[in-house]
Order: sequence, then C-alpha cells, then structure tokens
Amino acid sequence: MEFNLQEAKEKTIEFLSKKSYSLVRPDFSKYSQVYLFTTENLSYIDKLDIQNKDILTVTGSFDQCLNLAYKGCKSVCNFDVNVLTVAYAAFKYAALKAFTYKEYLEFLSGNNRLDYHMYLRIKPYMNFIFQEYWDFIYQTFDYSGTSIFASRLFDTPKAIEQIISLNPYLRNENNYNTTKQRIDSVAIKFEEKNVLEIGQSDELYDIMLFSNLETYLLDELSGGMTSEEYINFIHNNASNQLKENGIIQIAYQYQYRTKVNLTGNFLKNLFHKKYKVKGIDYLEKKYRKIIITGSPLWSNTEITSDVQDCIYLYKNELEKRRNVL
Repeated sequence: MEFNLQEAKEKTIEFLSKKSYSLVRPDFSKYSQVYLFTTENLSYIDKLDIQNKDILTVTGSFDQCLNLAYKGCKSVCNFDVNVLTVAYAAFKYAALKAFTYKEYLEFLSGNNRLDYHMYLRIKPYMNFIFQEYWDFIYQTFDYSGTSIFASRLFDTPKAIEQIISLNPYLRNENNYNTTKQRIDSVAIKFEEKNVLEIGQSDELYDIMLFSNLETYLLDELSGGMTSEEYINFIHNNASNQLKENGIIQIAYQYQYRTKVNLTGNFLKNLFHKKYKVKGIDYLEKKYRKIIITGSPLWSNTEITSDVQDCIYLYKNELEKRRNVL
C-alpha cells in the first residue's frame, strides 16, 4: 500500500492537536492512535495450524503478524483503516531486527522507552519513507522518547509482564530469536482496508484474524451493526476469500462468563442458530471456541487463571446438508 509521507505528517499533527476526544467511542480513522502491543492474549495462535499457511490479519500493533511469523506461516496480509499502523509496523520490525530480546523490551516497554539513541540503531532497518516519518515524530517531540510514549500517538501500555504473557513470540529469548530469524522468510504485505471490505478480492486465505473488531462493529456508538448483519457478513462476504477448511477468528470476548461482555448475547446464540440459503439449510459453517487465560483490561490488573477470554472461530467446512421443505 502507498504511504503518503507529507499527508501522514500533516494528519498526525492534526490528530495530536485535537482539543477534545471521546474516551468512550474509539477513533478508528485513517490517522489515529496506534497500539504499542496487543490487548488480546494471542496464545490462542498456538492452538491453530499456522505452519506454511496464508493468513489475513488486522495490522493493529503488528503483534499478530510477529506471532504468526514465529509460528512459521507462509504469508501475512495485514489490513487496517489506520495507515499509521504501517509506519509502526516498520518501526517494530526494525526494532526486532536491531535489538536483542532484552533491548527490544526495554525500548518498547521498559525504562528506555523509545529512547532516541536507541532509535538511531533501528533506522537502517527501515526504508527511507518510514525513516523520514519517525525522524519527524522525534523532531516534533524534541527527541524525547518519553514524550512520544506519553502522547496520544500511542495507547496506554500494559505492564511488561502482561506484554510477555500475551505474546508467544516474547515468552522467552529463544522464541524472540526464532521470530527474528523467520520474519524475512514470510511474505508480508499491507492493505488500507475496512474489515467490511473483505470478501471483495479474489485472494484466498487459510486463516483470517479479525481481532475484537466485532465489538466495535456491533457497538451503537461506533458501528451500529446488528448481530445478524455481522454473521451474514461472515457467511456471505468474508468467507468468499476463505480456502476450503479455512478458519475465520470472528470474535474475541474478554472476560468470558462474566458480565463484561461488550458483544451482547449473539456469541452465546451463535452455536444454536441455523442459516438458510436459497431454500437449503446449510450446516456447513462450523463454529467452535477456544477458552484461554484472560487478557487484563487494565495495566495494573494481575493476570490470574480464573479470568478467561474466549476466541470464536468459523470454519469453512461442509459437514451436513439437508433440504428444507
């Protein structure tokens, strides 16, 4: 995808200069806040067959892609409406290539967060246009990594222990070095795209990861879709780009089995719903769920085994078909 450097500079300053913004309604626009690290527990990727697979995923913090590379995928197409995620992906890739495990964590989440002198070490691993963008960011904040880190450019980070626990590629130094070794063998590309545009291309994928986008699509303030509209989108649109036996991670539910359920009841009803297409009842779209240790919603929350999150998967598998009278 094309990254318009001049526009990115102008829109970043405009975004950072906003006098007011909503703490309730997320700003998912072309130039908006970037996530430093995932907010989900991506250990569920360990339970999927990633080896040599073609995968479509939300760009976000770029952690999905890095974890997929660690697990040995063949290709990753990263999509996002926020083009600043591409600039951050280049930044994070460069940090991975330049730093040791400890330096990487120190630079992105430790006491030397975004330190300018450490930044100079990663610059050679970025192409010129992203070097220019990040030089501009450092100049804007008087070369203070602390000021950049505290700005609206990035979300509020989690504690380093939480970051490690949520990312298999960061669990230990060996995993990190494996990711560093494998990343360049993965065919990685980026697309500026809304999730609802998926299904309009001929490119096919083994796995699609939609993160927790369903939360915002079904929220009245940000998306306004009904649960039926979202499931129909999965069935009739997104699945068009899914290979046979392919999987879509359609939802991520934080704090499963608690009252903190931003997606309402549609996930619980998902496994009991029947769908009819042109007079035929198709039981070919198989759903299943993966329950994992919960991701803390706040940086000061301790991760405990009694808090669980749930991943909902849709599988493009023909199981049974019967005529409906």
